[in-house]
Amino acid sequence: MGTDWLNPMTFRHSLRSRIIIAFCLFGAVLGTVYATAVYISLDLIDDHLVNSRLTEEVEHTIFHLQRYSDLPQPTSPYITTYIGKETMPLYVLDMIDGLNEGLHEAYSDEEEYHIAVQKLPDQEKLLYLLYEVSALEFTEKRKLNIGVVLVAGVVLLIALGLWIGWLTSRKVIAPVSHLAEQVNASGPDNLPTNLSKDFYNDEVGVLAKALEQAMQRVEAFVEREQQFSRDASHELRTPVTVIKGAVELLKRKFGNPEKSVYRPLERIERSVTNMENIIETLLWLSREEAVIDQEESFAVVAVTHEIIEQNRYLIANKPIEIELVTEDEPQLNIPAPLFQIALMNLIRNAIQHTASGKISVIVKHDRVVVSDTGSGIETDDLKLVTQRHVRGNGSKGFGLGLSIVKRLCHRFGWDFNIESEVGHGTTVQLIFNPPRKK
Repeated sequence: MGTDWLNPMTFRHSLRSRIIIAFCLFGAVLGTVYATAVYISLDLIDDHLVNSRLTEEVEHTIFHLQRYSDLPQPTSPYITTYIGKETMPLYVLDMIDGLNEGLHEAYSDEEEYHIAVQKLPDQEKLLYLLYEVSALEFTEKRKLNIGVVLVAGVVLLIALGLWIGWLTSRKVIAPVSHLAEQVNASGPDNLPTNLSKDFYNDEVGVLAKALEQAMQRVEAFVEREQQFSRDASHELRTPVTVIKGAVELLKRKFGNPEKSVYRPLERIERSVTNMENIIETLLWLSREEAVIDQEESFAVVAVTHEIIEQNRYLIANKPIEIELVTEDEPQLNIPAPLFQIALMNLIRNAIQHTASGKISVIVKHDRVVVSDTGSGIETDDLKLVTQRHVRGNGSKGFGLGLSIVKRLCHRFGWDFNIESEVGHGTTVQLIFNPPRKK
């Protein structure tokens, strides 16, 4: 996997990111719940302790009154005791206004008070105890400091979750990464058919076993394909060579090009040459890493002219003109038959879809352009014509020509562009990068 998981688009969907995010979310949720519980608990505990203290003070005061008939001295300097309302200052009267028996909370000038109201035994008067708790309870500043500490704890838990998630993901992803490396390092000639031996019998081991079985099927398929290519190379080339030799003997026998049998022999010879090129191209495409001989080169103009002349018989009975325009004379370092097959398909397609008019073949320094004044291609069909077995209207072939051209361009790193307008014709560009002229 390397560092691909650091890519933002990849990170969102990778297994490693999901593990890390899960641990971070777990730390965030756990820390938030814990911090909230601590914050609420501190406030509740604070109120409970104050109320308990005030309740004890009420009991102590009533006991003292019953025994000594006078108010005792409060046990805390923050507690003030009143019997009735006669001696109360005005701010106290405002706080107890409307209070019934029990424990209450009130505020005066931003100071917080816990107030106990209790009816004295055998008396009509009420006992009031005021507990000034501003200095004792958690103030807003203290609460803010506690909140900061709790938030810092949540952040720490998230960071801890990130660290643990990263460590865990490394351990979890390591077998998958190892499996991916083994698969990526494989090729058609060295398929990994014994993957499961390096893994335990767990989920990754099951995946490795499934890949191993798939690789074994692929290896068998590749072997069959290679065997077919070897057999086809031998079985097809032999009769083609025999036909080619027989045509040469017949041409020598008849000798005179004016004889009626000579023209069919030329057509047979052209077809045999074309078949040789097709066989070589298909066999070359069937190899995964076909090596291009850089020492082999040819002149594009000469080959293009030869292909046009070879296909002139196709327009013998049509009002069509084929024009070769030479703007430059590039050289290509690839096998000539591969280029011949590509360009021949383009020229034949142009002839087939042009009832009358003109076909122009333009050779430029970096491309060959084939344009016609034929029927054109529908816009919806432009993206489909280069697919296998897709044929245009009126096509008599198998729908493989443009597919082969596209595959050749892909292998050579060329561009293959098609522009068309229904009723006005089609322009195809075979774009390559020729070597610099010496």
